[in-house]
Amino acid sequence: MHIDPNLIPIFAISVGLIITVTAILTDSITKYKLKVEQIRADALVRSEEVRTKNQLELEKLLRQESTASSDYGNANSDEKNEDYVDSKKAKGRIRD
Repeated sequence: MHIDPNLIPIFAISVGLIITVTAILTDSITKYKLKVEQIRADALVRSEEVRTKNQLELEKLLRQESTASSDYGNANSDEKNEDYVDSKKAKGRIRD
């Protein structure tokens, strides 16, 4: 098989173009995939931040509710104690 000498430069240019286009496409695809992964990672970080913030707010509200209910319970027990002491005083006066 004999190749025409005039076609050799055309083959060389064709092979060079294919290699160049492949390199450019590979670089572009790699950059695109990297960008997609960065966006995905940023979204995960943001969602984790929101989840953590919500968890902290929920814990804060639960602590406030717990504190408020314990304060309410203490206030009621103080009132009951005062009522008990007042009733004892009243009974003591009746006996006098």
